[in-house]
Formats: sequence, C-alpha cells, structure tokens
Amino acid sequence: MCAAHEEIDQIHESEMVARERIENAEKRARAIREEADKEAKALMAKAEHDAKKIASKMLSEIEGEKGEIESAVFKETDQTVKHIRKIADKRKDEAGKAVYKILVKEN
Repeated sequence: MCAAHEEIDQIHESEMVARERIENAEKRARAIREEADKEAKALMAKAEHDAKKIASKMLSEIEGEKGEIESAVFKETDQTVKHIRKIADKRKDEAGKAVYKILVKEN
C-alpha cells in the first residue's frame, strides 16, 4: 500500500508541477497579449497622427491653390473691367461726338 501512496503522491506532485507550468504559461500569454495590445495602440496612434499630419498638409496646399486661383480670377476680372471701361469710354466719346455733330448741323 505504501507504494500506492507514493505513486499517488508522485501523481499529485506531477499535477501541481503541471498546474504551475500552466499558470506560468497563462501569465506569459497574458503578458504577450498586453504587450501586443500596447503595440497595436501605439501603431494606431502613430497612424492617426500621421494621417492628421498628411491631411493638414493637404489642406494647407489646397488653401494655397485656392488663394492662387482667387488671385488669378480677381486679376482677370480686373482686366476685363478695365477693358470694358475703356470700350465704354470710347463709345461714350463717339456718342458725344455724334450728338455734337447732330446738334451742330441742326442749328
């Protein structure tokens, strides 16, 4: 019977060692998962930061292009207005001369 008790004690010790190994493996797995989660969060934060930086740069470029386009449109509009005024002044002078000729001939 003593041999049976020794076998049971050995089995019990083996079970305790196995449980301890399982607990250690679970702790290592938990630590690995936590580290992976930290790395994933860090990567996500970096990706978000990089995306915001790129978006900000693109927005800045778009604003610059918008300013250039507005400037070109205003310049072109100003030139068109000057051209129309020049034509209007010329036609006004011609109209004035025509009215003068009409008035002079009538008198």
